[in-house]
Amino acid sequence: MTSMTRPKRAWLVIAGQELRELWLSARGPVLVLLFSLLLSVITYLAAADKELNILDQRQTVNLVLQVTLAIGVALALLLSADAISGERERETLESLLLTPIPRRDIAIGKLVAAFSVWPVIILVAIPYIWILREGGEIFTDAVLVAPLIGALLVVAFASLGLVVSTASSSNRASLAVSFFAFVALMVPTQLPLKGWTGDALRYTNPVTAGSRFIEKVVVDNHSWGDEVSLLIAPVLAAVITLTAAVVLATRLRIYGGFGR
Repeated sequence: MTSMTRPKRAWLVIAGQELRELWLSARGPVLVLLFSLLLSVITYLAAADKELNILDQRQTVNLVLQVTLAIGVALALLLSADAISGERERETLESLLLTPIPRRDIAIGKLVAAFSVWPVIILVAIPYIWILREGGEIFTDAVLVAPLIGALLVVAFASLGLVVSTASSSNRASLAVSFFAFVALMVPTQLPLKGWTGDALRYTNPVTAGSRFIEKVVVDNHSWGDEVSLLIAPVLAAVITLTAAVVLATRLRIYGGFGR
């Protein structure tokens, strides 16, 4: 293969390099350790300290799932927000663009690395869910519904982060805009949504819809079919943002923006 020949499945090369940098360095394991410590505190307060245990077991499992969802989505978003703009600031993007690798493959490889956070996060959370379970049914519901919703939201937010990172000349701006978008979409999950505006927000905001779906299945013991309409927003968000990230990556530049 000559130096100008494009390697087949070049995205695998980029993904492998990004995965090694994330998980074979201190960054990934430290993030997972901090997350595990957070779940340990929540589990202790919910299961060991009876005076502080004010939630029933289903609500406690839901709390763990919601925290897991928020942390997983935030980490994937921030990693992808740093993917391109970070390369620009470190002055390594030019050498990457000069390699015989399609720019779309660069984007896909970096997204795969950002996506890898979610499987690790949910695997760490499963033992805590098992400890807090009240029976086999709630555990089964939790370990089925949370990975699905989390995967959809991680794809959506990681893709959004990559779009912002591709357009940003400053890594600080990319991280700030991405984090603001995360907070803006996350805040409604903590608000009492009432009336037609609440219903509209509940079904159009992918984070609110996903969070509500988990709550309905785990806490209220509803069937998936009863709440399937809540899956529309997360699915659409994942498809639209992933498509945008891959398409816009073909116009990736050394400087921020989508010019040629």
